[in-house]
Amino acid sequence: MPPRRLAARPHVASPPAACYAARLMARACEICGKQRSVGHNVSHANNKTKRLWRPNLQQVHVTVGGNGKRLLVCTRCVRSGRVLKAAPRRHTATG
Repeated sequence: MPPRRLAARPHVASPPAACYAARLMARACEICGKQRSVGHNVSHANNKTKRLWRPNLQQVHVTVGGNGKRLLVCTRCVRSGRVLKAAPRRHTATG
């Protein structure tokens, strides 16, 4: 009996790394780039388990180039004045 041949599989090219970077980006401050940090919970018995510290991110209405835009910004940037908040919109009555 002749040896059995495997069916040829079409080669699938993997997408470039830039595609993954755009989709899998961690939640980070859009001003300073602060993102989560990793460490350990340490028990009294010195057992260590992984844990995360997440930045305090807020959605802020910001003025960018004269236009209003919503950005995800850490509270340190808001407090230190690195972000210029947009003026609140005034609702006018029509009619």
